[in-house]
Formats: sequence, C-alpha cells, structure tokens
Amino acid sequence: MTETKIMIGENEFVLYESGDYVGKMTVWGRETDIFLDIDVNENRVTDVVFEKINWLNDNRDVVVDAFMEENDHFVDVINEMIESGDFDADEQISQEDFEDALFVNNVLIFIRGRNSEFSLDLDAEPDYLLGHLACMEIDSNYEVECCGING
Repeated sequence: MTETKIMIGENEFVLYESGDYVGKMTVWGRETDIFLDIDVNENRVTDVVFEKINWLNDNRDVVVDAFMEENDHFVDVINEMIESGDFDADEQISQEDFEDALFVNNVLIFIRGRNSEFSLDLDAEPDYLLGHLACMEIDSNYEVECCGING
C-alpha cells in the first residue's frame, strides 16, 4: 500500500491523484512547491530530495547562466516595453536586474536512484517573463538545459 504522506526532514509531502507527492521547501530563499515522482522501488527518497534541493540552493548562478545563454534578449524586450510605456517601471533594467528578479516557481524531482533528474520552472518578479515560465532541466550529472518558455 502506498503511503498518503511522507516526511522529508520537517516538510510534509502529500500524495496527489496524479501520483506525485507534493510539498514545500525553500529554494533560493522562497517557499517553493516541490513535486516528487517516485519510482516504486526507490527507498532513498529523503537523500535524493535533499541532494537536489541543496544543489539548487548552491548553484543559482549555474541555472541562471544556462537560462540567460539563450534568453538574454528578454532584457532588451523589457527595456523596449518600458520605453514605449507597455511595461510599468521607473527606469531601464540591466541584465543584473533581470537575473536578480528570477526565482524558482516549482520543482519536479524524478526519483530513480542514480539516474534521478529534476526540472524546474523559473519565474520573475517583477514579471520580466511576461506571464510565462522558463522550463529548466537538470540531469543526473547536473548538466543544466533551458527547454523553452511555457504558458
């Protein structure tokens, strides 16, 4: 029988109808939704979750750099929108302003032993992604790839 709740440290994760466990943990200083897709034979869930979340918290620059490699044009787009009055801001933004606005909206961890991978959606505040989320995938070797803009 599958447990309806599991604890990861002091964080409670509840089994949803989708089959994922859903809970919250702190990522980049914000409380973040975490989804766990657990292989039925996996028994190292807590270790894998802490490993992935700790890596994210220690490697913000790696994730942001991977996003900016393909998406640095957003800075120019936002500045053009500010200039035309289509984006409400007091002044033009820099790349640093844009990068500082990024945060992790949610994380999905695929727990598969040594091959555990995860993905996340980047968001921004102010909304420099214009209502969209950026999908980032991190493989079991911690290679980060931007997989596009969603929504």
